[in-house]
Formats: sequence, C-alpha cells, structure tokens
Amino acid sequence: MIPLHEAQEAVLAGCKPLTPVQVAYSEMTGRVLAQDVVATEDVPPFSNTAVDGYAVRASDTEQTPVELVVVDTLAAGAEPKIAVNAGEAIRIMTGAPMPAGADAVVMVEDTQRVGETHVRISRSARVHDGVRDAGSDVRAGEMVFVPGTVMNAAGVGVLASVNARTVRAFPRARVALLSTGDE
Repeated sequence: MIPLHEAQEAVLAGCKPLTPVQVAYSEMTGRVLAQDVVATEDVPPFSNTAVDGYAVRASDTEQTPVELVVVDTLAAGAEPKIAVNAGEAIRIMTGAPMPAGADAVVMVEDTQRVGETHVRISRSARVHDGVRDAGSDVRAGEMVFVPGTVMNAAGVGVLASVNARTVRAFPRARVALLSTGDE
C-alpha cells in the first residue's frame, strides 16, 4: 500500500488540464469561469424607481398631507413623456425610468387616490427616496467576476444583467470511481 499523498500525485499526474470552452450564461450554474467578466455598461443603465408609487418633487411633500395632481402613469419599460412640475406627480411602477423634474418616489402605501386626478401624500419624501441611480448596482468597467469563480444561480443573474451572453468556462470534469482490492 502506498501513502495517500503519493496516490493523489499519481492520479493528478495522469489528468489532462481542461481546456476552456464558450458557454451560454444560462448554462453556467455550477461551472467555473475561465475569464474575467467586466461590465460593459452601468446597471441599471438609467435612474429608475425602486418601488411602486408616485414620482414627485421632494420639495412638494415637505408639508404633509398634501394633494398633488396626477399627470401621467409610467410603467416599467415605458419612456417618460412629460416632466413633473411643481404640484404634480406621476404614478410610477417599479423599474420605470425616473421622469424629468422628479427627484423622489413616494411609496404607494404612503398615498391615497383622491378622485381620478389627484393623490394625497401622507408622508414627506427626501430627495432620492425610492430611486435607484444609474450604475448603483454595477458601474461600466467594473470587474464583476474573476477566473476561478464557481457560478451559482445569483452569479448567473449577474452575468445576464451585465449582458455577458457567453463566457469562457472550464468543461465539467468527468470523474469515475473504481473500487479495487478484496477488503
């Protein structure tokens, strides 16, 4: 019988290094990266809302309760058509881009609709409340992964968010166990 470390050395000496291959990000769970992954753009790419609510000028909510005129509704994926002026609000959904003129979002839980055209704000907003700035998750040029990173589901999500559609990764190692001896 040989010592364990000699057996390990003998086995490793017979193994060929794995050559990296291109792999779609959606197939990366459990795989090992063979390259740096650098963000090519800011994530998110534009300032957007982190909550459902009303895009407002924070200064309009200093004295609460206050009623504002609702001038538009903005869903995620839609482009703002108008700016928020003094005394106005835009109904906004999570992920929608911040409209010009607005500097805060009041959560829907802190509001009450008043008829079809107004909203009552019951809690003051501070500048940037409910807003995710462009690049607040990842900045363009930022290293997000290094070679040797074992990718989990969260990491695959990051690959998707930085638009790394394919990356170089090591193939999955194939291992076989062979039992020998009479004991």
